[in-house]
Amino acid sequence: MRSDITAVVPTIGERTLSDCLAALKRQSMPPVDIVVIKNVSPFVAAMNKGIRRVRTPFLVQCDADMILDPDCLATLRSAMTERTGVAIGYLDDEILGTIQAVKLYRTANLKRSPFGDSVTSDSDRITKMREEGSWISFASREGPDHGHAADVLGCHRPHYDDPKYVYGKFSVMGSAVRNRNSYDEFQGVLHGLKKSAHPMADLALIAFCHGVFNKLEKCAHVGYEETEDFRFLRAFMEQHGHENRLFAITKLKGFDAAREVEKLQRG
Repeated sequence: MRSDITAVVPTIGERTLSDCLAALKRQSMPPVDIVVIKNVSPFVAAMNKGIRRVRTPFLVQCDADMILDPDCLATLRSAMTERTGVAIGYLDDEILGTIQAVKLYRTANLKRSPFGDSVTSDSDRITKMREEGSWISFASREGPDHGHAADVLGCHRPHYDDPKYVYGKFSVMGSAVRNRNSYDEFQGVLHGLKKSAHPMADLALIAFCHGVFNKLEKCAHVGYEETEDFRFLRAFMEQHGHENRLFAITKLKGFDAAREVEKLQRG
């Protein structure tokens, strides 16, 4: 089958961008076009800008931190029936394990009704597709390949060595779970973080729970800003002797725990 897919790649400068693009070009069913949207935030603005440039019947949302297996697009495309609005594939994540993931959309659906400005923009759009009568398909190859299970179609490799990014990302994730009112998803993320051996898992767990109570509603940029909450958590955990690679990283970046603790004590 000839490809009828465009890849939309939003990026804010991830170091994995070149690997992401190389993986797209190595696909057994390579995309007709790769639309890279640079330095547009938040996510919905980047995706909607990319959607306007797509001229093929299908588009794959491939974030710059996704490294897709060579058969990913072909597997997603094979899951597309006449009634399917989006085909979903799982990815391997360093902290959470298997996650959702990479999505192949029917372009006409997104052009008719683009992503909305909410922290749950992607899941909101999929819910609307269901209401419009479209099916949601989960893609899987016939068996394990490329070091992954049959339904895992690549890797998710964000900046998990940057504690500020981890804190921001999982805070937003917690807010999204609250807005979706999804207790099963809440339990699933908690379980994944508690059993994770990744050195940032403790920080991610606390940030996720903080996000649940933060109730962020608008779509936000996940960046590297040192918020007051992040500085407090970092100083608090260090002050109480928390052993974690997080602190080896932050010390290399000039973090002075004693100064931060002094600030906390002064209020």
